[in-house]
Amino acid sequence: MDLFSAFEQQVKQTTAQHYLIALSGGLDSTVLLDLFAKLRQIQPHFYLRAIHIHHGLSPNADSWAEHCQSLCNQYTIPFIIEKVQIDRKNGIEAGAREARYQAILRHIHPNEILVTAHHLNDQTETFFLALKRGSGLQGLGAMQTQSELLGMKIFRPLLSFTREQLEHYAQRENLTWIEDESNQDSRYERNFLRNEILPKLRARWTHFDRSVQRAAQHCFEQQQLINELLQETFLEHCQTPTEFQLHKFNQYSSQKQTALLRMWFSQHQWEMPTKRQLEQLLSDVVFAKQDANPQFHFGKQIIRRYQSCLYLTSDFADLTNICLEMRDTPILLPDNLGELDLKRTPQQFIFSWQQHTVALPPTDLPIQIRFGYSGKIKRHPKRPKEEMKKIWQELGVPPWQRSRIPLIFYREQFQSAVGFFKVFEDTEK
Repeated sequence: MDLFSAFEQQVKQTTAQHYLIALSGGLDSTVLLDLFAKLRQIQPHFYLRAIHIHHGLSPNADSWAEHCQSLCNQYTIPFIIEKVQIDRKNGIEAGAREARYQAILRHIHPNEILVTAHHLNDQTETFFLALKRGSGLQGLGAMQTQSELLGMKIFRPLLSFTREQLEHYAQRENLTWIEDESNQDSRYERNFLRNEILPKLRARWTHFDRSVQRAAQHCFEQQQLINELLQETFLEHCQTPTEFQLHKFNQYSSQKQTALLRMWFSQHQWEMPTKRQLEQLLSDVVFAKQDANPQFHFGKQIIRRYQSCLYLTSDFADLTNICLEMRDTPILLPDNLGELDLKRTPQQFIFSWQQHTVALPPTDLPIQIRFGYSGKIKRHPKRPKEEMKKIWQELGVPPWQRSRIPLIFYREQFQSAVGFFKVFEDTEK
């Protein structure tokens, strides 16, 4: 079966009709674009778009974008170009990858599948990089023809073809493509493998890439089997995606504990933690003292524990000293907390935030929104004042959430924590 026929069979398995093609302008993605253009001639109902990410890392980046635009014009395929800024904190390769997928996420339509030009040689490199990191079965499973990332469906129809096959096709079809000069820089880990290590292995063992592909598939299938066997237990601990209950967790073997945590990480499509990171998570957070409120930083997320539950949260800003004057409504709250609205009637003021509402007496005093308060308040007319910390504990609100709940003040008089309680005036003499 020739490359186009095999490609057509792969596409049929997706049952999709809308595709967003990741186009760098290099050999692989140029072949991918050409194959889809030919397929559209016999499947005219297919809707194709292409996207090029301009990383700005090369002096030739502008000409690459122009080349991709020209290709798409030839094929009459709508073209998107997106310029990105790369966060180099975790290295250029990781930063470029994150910027690339975030940019694609902004443009992809809900009914589209992202198509990438990863091929068999890329699979071998991915497997070796996972091996270098000491990854388990999840990481060694490498790439699959169809997968999901950040909520996007990803399709890799060239994964079973070698770069040599793609190059032969491109030459036969008289395709033109760009060469990224950075591919020769072996300081980058993937280039080091591609340029210096893997050619020697392929020269020694002709079918080396096919063997690595089989090994990766075995790892993937074994991980799927483990997930299937643990699924019922996992659901007992993880009924809400951002929470992981720890009830009975200490009764499991360490292998079962780490497997369940990896399933949680996989559910969020995170990069798999190293063995050392998992051990740190277990010792410093999961099994920390009961009265502790520990946390574990992982990328841009934080895993926190409160009582007998792990919570996945963002790295929140400190809002305790913020005070907002509520003049116009709705008012936009800081740090992605949404809007607080106010409906005024002669009988009451109704404040709304997220799914919560609270009705308070009307006032002519200035209305302020704060996020931090310490001291005692009166929550019930017939009960004495209580410490705020005790109230939050009684309501089961984790410590990091307490300073993210809007508190309503009439000038200096605390009135309500929206969605949780009202404050009653102290009538004691």
